[in-house]
Amino acid sequence: MTFPTPEEIKRIAQECSYEERREEASYTLYFKKQGRDKYPTLINVFYTTRGIMTKLSHPKSGYNQLWRSSAYSSVDTLKYIFNNPRKHTGKGYRTADKAKRGCILCGMLKERNEFSKNQWRKDPGDSKCMVCVQDAKST
Repeated sequence: MTFPTPEEIKRIAQECSYEERREEASYTLYFKKQGRDKYPTLINVFYTTRGIMTKLSHPKSGYNQLWRSSAYSSVDTLKYIFNNPRKHTGKGYRTADKAKRGCILCGMLKERNEFSKNQWRKDPGDSKCMVCVQDAKST
């Protein structure tokens, strides 16, 4: 199965009236679309994992994020998400506080609360979990 390339993702975003809001970083494309209210709709596409983060104004919850893992499998499903970023697809939902990443020292996949705020802000390939940081200090 072939997944959309970064160029195809950019084309889909443009067709759906999104503009790039910053340069690509860590295999992630960043888009925004100004809506009718004061907050823009943001979509981040993590194209190597097919993850998507949407941030938009919700009528009851306010301006918030929705994370989806392995959210799309084709150009059509990705286009559907760009056209309907509020629509729940039933694929890979998670909250930001349950996000995971690997520690570069121990190699374990750990949740956000197992990293300091400073380490979590670093690129995923540079983060060290609190246990490994503490172990390094004690040696």
